[in-house]
Amino acid sequence: MAKELKNLIDAEFRRRFDGVDSCILVDYRGLNSEQTEDLRSELRRKNVRMRVVHNRLVKRVFADSEAPESFRDLFRGPTAVVFCEDDGAVSASKYVVEWAKKNEDAVAVKGGLFQGKTLDVGEVQRLAEIPDLPTMQRMVAGMLLGPLTFIASATESLLGHFAGCVEARQKELE
Repeated sequence: MAKELKNLIDAEFRRRFDGVDSCILVDYRGLNSEQTEDLRSELRRKNVRMRVVHNRLVKRVFADSEAPESFRDLFRGPTAVVFCEDDGAVSASKYVVEWAKKNEDAVAVKGGLFQGKTLDVGEVQRLAEIPDLPTMQRMVAGMLLGPLTFIASATESLLGHFAGCVEARQKELE
């Protein structure tokens, strides 16, 4: 029975973390139940998931996905994996670091995984400073539209000025 249960749990971890190439690991030891629920609901609203894991079993899952050994070594003590299907570790790190600052560092970041590379705590902090995908898309659109807007207004100004010159010349000739 214990082996069947372990196989079911292993299969569930594989299903949950299949295809996750970017995530953040946190130590949730300092959280009480109210804070845990607040963190989970805050993350859920932003389409980020937090899963408390059994270290030995999830290490096997990440070993099969060829995660680096240095990342698998981070699974010590109480560990929760925070990940986002849409934006990977960028959104996950941003929201966890943001929540930790609001709650007096109640949760400790252990490190993370970003596109197959192990991240230390400092790298997770820097990753949290990167704008999320929708913000970056707006920034790129603004950078592309800025010069076009300038060209359009300059052209309109030139045409208006030209029309004014033609009108002045016409009056001069009359």
